[in-house]
Amino acid sequence: MNSLTFSSVGAFAASAAEHEAGDALPLGVMVYDNSLEGDALLTQAADGLAAEGYRLGGVVQSSVHRPGRRKCDMYLRDLMSGEEILISLDRGNEARGCRLDADAFARVGLWGERALAAGVDLLVINKFGKEEAQGRGLRPLIAEALIAGIPVMLGVSSLNLDDLLAFAGAAAVRLPPGCEAIMAWCRAAARRRAE
Repeated sequence: MNSLTFSSVGAFAASAAEHEAGDALPLGVMVYDNSLEGDALLTQAADGLAAEGYRLGGVVQSSVHRPGRRKCDMYLRDLMSGEEILISLDRGNEARGCRLDADAFARVGLWGERALAAGVDLLVINKFGKEEAQGRGLRPLIAEALIAGIPVMLGVSSLNLDDLLAFAGAAAVRLPPGCEAIMAWCRAAARRRAE
């Protein structure tokens, strides 16, 4: 797999409003502080784009709270097939540390590879998280999509923003929060790819 090299992270200060539709950069980034709100916003945008006929690959996340549990169950939904998979391990209320099910997450990577092979209009990744910050998780898939010229829309916690910028740099454009802003960027990026 190829590796990406981008210029300095200072370019991320530019906002989507500073880019014309024809200048859409390949990586749209929604920064959030509350992951549940960020997940809901990306899901709403992805569902709206799919309803408009865009062919999407990637995943969105939902979290389900269970009575008596401190942590919620985390699910990822494949945007191509609609298949959903539980990606969190139930380690009990007192457990600390990562709850990610590595076997389930490996399957998610296969979904992404299938989407890239199908030539989707856009790849949506719910989160550039701790795994991606450390070079694992869906980071290779994100890089592969960008190298192939497939625009990527992703969410990132403000806690992992510096790691994302070190990875993507000038390829990234920060989007204002809001479903319509995300959808507008995605439409412009898909249009530019089609030209």
